[in-house]
Amino acid sequence: MKKRTVVASTLTASTLSAGIALMNQATKKFLYREHLDRDEENEWYKELDGEKIKIKNHKGMILQGYLFQKDNAKQTVIGLHALMKSSSSLKETIPYLQELFPEANVLVYDANAHGLSDGYIRGLGYRDVLDLMYFNTFVLQKFGDDHHIVMYGKGSGANTILNAAGLNKLKNVDLIISEGAYDNAYHYLSALCQKETKISRMVNAPVVRQIVKREIKMDIKKMNTVHLVKKNSIPTVYVHAKNDKDVEFKSVFPLYNHNQSNKFLFPIKEDHLYDLKDLTDSYSLSLKEFVDENI
Repeated sequence: MKKRTVVASTLTASTLSAGIALMNQATKKFLYREHLDRDEENEWYKELDGEKIKIKNHKGMILQGYLFQKDNAKQTVIGLHALMKSSSSLKETIPYLQELFPEANVLVYDANAHGLSDGYIRGLGYRDVLDLMYFNTFVLQKFGDDHHIVMYGKGSGANTILNAAGLNKLKNVDLIISEGAYDNAYHYLSALCQKETKISRMVNAPVVRQIVKREIKMDIKKMNTVHLVKKNSIPTVYVHAKNDKDVEFKSVFPLYNHNQSNKFLFPIKEDHLYDLKDLTDSYSLSLKEFVDENI
């Protein structure tokens, strides 16, 4: 009997150790970029008549952007990609934004530690706020202090924008389009960890939180976009695919319900917002109506 107890304890300890190792590996995958893959980027932006731009942030890091410019544009759409993606992931979104805002420039950029931008540690939509402010300033310096801005974000890119808006850090922004934002980093990272390791969120969430605290000195329980949008004053569209594979659909409701600005909830059955390009049904056009009413 004693021998069986010892064996069972050994197996339990071994299983626990293996689980922690898996969670540690998964969490570090979300937090850190392993290498800069220049071949991955190619010259995708040239197919859309874009040009590369670079700016330097407050830490002296070079951030890579891509500008798709229109003659005499009085407005620029700034776009941000999702976690562990890059601007090239917005390749199909850019033509949709150009259709939605036919007289606007579009500027997308690689977040810190993504794409061709400098950096090793990812900001999870929170440390990225300052970089967004730099691009906001870049647009106003390039096109004039009275230039109007729309912001579009996907996943953590949307969280960056919503967080910046809640902190009142954005200038000349008339409208936000948030696609697939998560409610808070604690829920989001534990969901990602579950997909990666098959270990339930209930078990992995406290472990993931401790790993993030240890690695980058940030408490993901305090990284709560729902709390910040309570102070958002910019008209905001909340787009979320019902079958979103990255951020669960129910995340959109606390964001929408707590947002204090003029807002529009826009669930879609399509996988991506850009799938609505060229659609003329009344529901698809309702987004355009809200946009036109608020810019």
